[in-house]
Amino acid sequence: MKEKFSALTRNPVKALLLFMGCAACFWTLQCSLLQNHLGLDILETISWGAQGEWGHFKHPPLSGWLGYLFSLLSGHSDWSLYLAAQLCLMIGAWHVYKVARLFLDEYSSVTAALLLFFLFYYNPSETKFSTYFVEIALSPVTTYFFFKSLMQKKIYLWIIFGFCCGLGLLNKYTAGLLFIGFLIIFFANAEYRKQIFSWGPWIAIAVFLAVIAPHIRWLFQNDFACFRHVGNRIHEEQPWHIPFLALSSALYPFVVQIVVLTIASIPGIRKRIREKVRRDVLIPALILTLIPNIFFVLLTLCGNGIVMMWFCTVESWTGLASVALFPFRIDEGIFRRIYLMLVILTLCLFVGTTVDLLAKPRLRIHTEPKDLIAHVDAFWKTKSKEPVSVVVGDQWEATFCENYMPGRPPACPLTDPVSIRLHRDLIREKGALLIGSPEEFTDFLREFGHPEIEFTEFRIEFQTRIGKKKSKRLQVAYLPPQGQL
Repeated sequence: MKEKFSALTRNPVKALLLFMGCAACFWTLQCSLLQNHLGLDILETISWGAQGEWGHFKHPPLSGWLGYLFSLLSGHSDWSLYLAAQLCLMIGAWHVYKVARLFLDEYSSVTAALLLFFLFYYNPSETKFSTYFVEIALSPVTTYFFFKSLMQKKIYLWIIFGFCCGLGLLNKYTAGLLFIGFLIIFFANAEYRKQIFSWGPWIAIAVFLAVIAPHIRWLFQNDFACFRHVGNRIHEEQPWHIPFLALSSALYPFVVQIVVLTIASIPGIRKRIREKVRRDVLIPALILTLIPNIFFVLLTLCGNGIVMMWFCTVESWTGLASVALFPFRIDEGIFRRIYLMLVILTLCLFVGTTVDLLAKPRLRIHTEPKDLIAHVDAFWKTKSKEPVSVVVGDQWEATFCENYMPGRPPACPLTDPVSIRLHRDLIREKGALLIGSPEEFTDFLREFGHPEIEFTEFRIEFQTRIGKKKSKRLQVAYLPPQGQL
């Protein structure tokens, strides 16, 4: 066993691919077997993609399109979305390795990628396909083609780079912070700066604008809904400790990774070959990391709220920065110890999260879709002979019904003005299923004519494989077509 492990770590790229492949299989299986339905973020993403629009209430359209595509190709099976999240992590880590390989040796490059899996966002606590996971994949891919274009100066690489930038913005607006980093790196390097007079960068800009043009048009048509949502999130009230939490989120990846590197280098440290700080690697990695970090921390210091998931892509370059700062050459011995620590950590996390999923029942993890849908479907059939046309209500309940009900009726969360506007005529013509607390529907019912709506209550039970049963009260109502009010 020891000889096989040593043979594996003598081929670091093979070791990286094997770890990522095994981890992806383990987490996909765990989620598929121990979670009875998809989480809210995934359900929202699929619902947005089903609309086929160039934008959504919260984000640009790309993550929705991809989520719906994965769901569609698998016959709307849950496992495909868990696998999609893992593929995003693999693609992102692989391209961190590819970027590092442009500057560093193989052991150092693979280490820069593996160090990411010691961090929060690369582990199962956030294994849910969403715009953040697409960003984790796209950011390193775009960065790879940025440096590749600058080094090889080929037009087709600049076209790919511009296309990737367009996809990045179609996924999430925080990609703009990455673009600022690219501009600083470009203008700070004399060799790179000379290419401003070549066709490549300008062609990349043209491709980028062509890719995002339909979304810009959609924004004008929909009153800049995504920007208003981002603005609302930023201006939400925040607890006093959020600036400290944001600063900790910015610093902790470096602390974790440097500790891992230090522990791995302790055996035989006196014989270690010292290395100079790789400034050509460190400076770009810090630029791409610190610009968004500083921006997010400053937002909190100004009294604005942020979402901690915004930090996930920032962490992509922390492994590369830590390796560039490391004062010793990363040889086979150091790499072997890092790999072993990562395998042990991953196994411990797998066991711990499996026990948690088996023992602690949660409504939004352990509800059986067939149980909830049976109640809702039975209620609807007492009111109408037609299939459910639209589901209006709480985000989780509405998107849950869309994903698991026969016919997949579109969801209109009450907090989503874009979806309601998109389906307003259908609601007036064919009515809707309402699900949620009656007080949540006051404004919605006023818009649709103040009908007297009576809500019906039912309870659903949920439990883990070995845990006790719990129950939750849900309420549904029937909104008849406009002509029947």
